[in-house]
Amino acid sequence: MNATYEHSVFLTALFLLGGIAGTGGQNAFANEPPVAEAGPSRYAAQEPLQLDGTRSYDPDNSGPLTYAWTQVSGPPLVILGATTAMPFVSGFVPTQQMQECQFQLLVHDGQQASAPDAVKVVIVPDFGPSTLKLENPPFDVNKPTVIYFWGGDCINGSPGHPWNPGPAWLDRANVIDFPYGYAPDSGTVPRSYYKYGDMVLTCLSTVAPDYKQAIQTIGFSTGVDPALDVGLRLNEIYRDARYAVNRVTQIDGGCRMIDAASTGGMAEAWAMQLESYRRFLESAVDGEQCWIDFYYGVGGYRAEPVPPSNVLWVRSGLDHLGVNDGYRNSLTASDMNRFNGGVVGGAYWSVVGPGKNLQLASEPGVYYFQWNGSAQNGAMGFYRQSEYPGRLPEPVTLLDWRDPNVPAEDPNGLVLTCKESANAVGYQLLSGSDPYRIASYTAVADGATPPAVTAAMLPPGDTWWTVKVRDAHGSTIHADPVRVGQPLGLTAPWKLDE
Repeated sequence: MNATYEHSVFLTALFLLGGIAGTGGQNAFANEPPVAEAGPSRYAAQEPLQLDGTRSYDPDNSGPLTYAWTQVSGPPLVILGATTAMPFVSGFVPTQQMQECQFQLLVHDGQQASAPDAVKVVIVPDFGPSTLKLENPPFDVNKPTVIYFWGGDCINGSPGHPWNPGPAWLDRANVIDFPYGYAPDSGTVPRSYYKYGDMVLTCLSTVAPDYKQAIQTIGFSTGVDPALDVGLRLNEIYRDARYAVNRVTQIDGGCRMIDAASTGGMAEAWAMQLESYRRFLESAVDGEQCWIDFYYGVGGYRAEPVPPSNVLWVRSGLDHLGVNDGYRNSLTASDMNRFNGGVVGGAYWSVVGPGKNLQLASEPGVYYFQWNGSAQNGAMGFYRQSEYPGRLPEPVTLLDWRDPNVPAEDPNGLVLTCKESANAVGYQLLSGSDPYRIASYTAVADGATPPAVTAAMLPPGDTWWTVKVRDAHGSTIHADPVRVGQPLGLTAPWKLDE
């Protein structure tokens, strides 16, 4: 073997072992420090809470990780299993105020320690005994959540009345209700039900610490007040995008409004009610718009005319219980679940319905519908169409097709578009990197007709896309985002003129 070649190979080996001058004696494959991940913030009441450091990792897999948890702030608590990835924390003592604690995690790979990472734990105010129940356990983190409040005596919720909506809802959502009843917060005027927001938050934080699905509250009769208060509490006070409420459905109720009308008149009652609506509609978290839909029957006629507001109103000739049954049935009853040219209400727009991604316009006094029929079947029409002409936009159907002039293996030949959406006056093709954060997406195209955008026009990398349409009044709806290249079920090219 050539001596010069042997010398070159020897120097190369020394370099790879980190043994040549100028390297400072360091190995070229020097151990990298591990990374600690203490998990997302959590909420606790009295029950022990389990922290989660399992997302911690060692970039070079140089050795098994060891864990060290310590409390760095807040009232003193007990950490059981402080040297494990998932320790339990106990000793929570709720007060009338929120308390904030912080826990720090360090991990070690046998050679180096990580930088510390911290997780916040909020001890929610004392809400007393928990009265909520999940109707369809176990909790499924891949489903949206519906929180339902039954009626009562205009102050307390009656026990013994689970929502019991049947498989149409239970198969599509986690359904939480209050079969043991509910009661207002202590000493609040006007009365409030904010403690049920704390109760819901504690429950969801335990079963879904990284929740990404939509949450809707529904209240019937007395329950319309706690349904709204839960949304206000979660959105205004905690402002955590994982547990924000963007949809509040109110069914034939408004006891606080009735009380206000008895002492100050209907105008004052409406002013109070609309102020609560304003607060919720302005409480959006992480860019996701909030909206309210309200359904009332013959008992609500005495509160008419309804002042203009950016709420979807649906009037019907049903009695009190019939309005509730009508909404519950509207997910499966064909007459209630038709798009009907954009004149449709009920569960069609719920978090489990085909219109789940609707964002209602902020323009007041636009949408007002009339249900004509029973709790099982009938037809939706306009109520005073000359005054309230709004038709809601049709849910978006995404499409893609291949440009026949571009080779099939070339991703640039993929054209992204959608079907025409009834009542839409504008179309936006949006793209982003997170399927759950539509508010952060970038508009790639914006026009009056369905877009036709090639994949090459989107940013490179792991990209998701969708189309959002808007109607003449500003309401929008978008399709669930899909990854670029994800099959959409088409077998032949689709042309824009079809």
